[in-house]
Amino acid sequence: MIRIAFEKSSTAIYMSHLDLMRCMTRALTRAEIPAKYTEGFNPHLYLVFAAPLALGITGEREYFEIKLTEDMAPEQIRQRLNATLPRGLKILDVFEAENDFNEIESADYRVFIEGKTAEDWNRFFSAPTIPTEKKTKRGMETVDLKAEIISCRAEDTENGVVLSLHLPCGNRKNLSPLLVVKTFAPNEETYYTAARCAFFDQKGKRF
Repeated sequence: MIRIAFEKSSTAIYMSHLDLMRCMTRALTRAEIPAKYTEGFNPHLYLVFAAPLALGITGEREYFEIKLTEDMAPEQIRQRLNATLPRGLKILDVFEAENDFNEIESADYRVFIEGKTAEDWNRFFSAPTIPTEKKTKRGMETVDLKAEIISCRAEDTENGVVLSLHLPCGNRKNLSPLLVVKTFAPNEETYYTAARCAFFDQKGKRF
């Protein structure tokens, strides 16, 4: 199994997960990567992504996996794909996978919110509970945001606050940093940026 680390930034952060899959499929074909297809009546490229990224969030080190029908040097795969990908998508590394995406349990995020301070966040987060509406497979549910966040740290900058958030991420449980922003700074005109920085497994080991 070949794992490919890539960056999703610039205008590509507004590319949906489905569009990202289509883009990578086309890139693999154009780059003439000997990727394996599934068998059956409707064969398609074997292409598996780690946890999907919500629209508007930068991915500093995202992952997808492919299978090869013949050997190809990792550096050759990286160079060929980068020559075909659009702006905002960049292949960082290609290597043999040693673990499974199902082991992903959490992720680090960095969120900048303009006009807010660390004091604002600390006051907000000091509440015993922080109820908010979260979309689930069963529909909208009220959850305690404070209980959902694994850890957080707030630092002031010249124009706002930077939140370093460690949030659940994966098949079992997931919390979007955008829900944190929406609950903490509900004004729709508030400017913010968000980036996913790293994935971690159940033991806290970085992917």
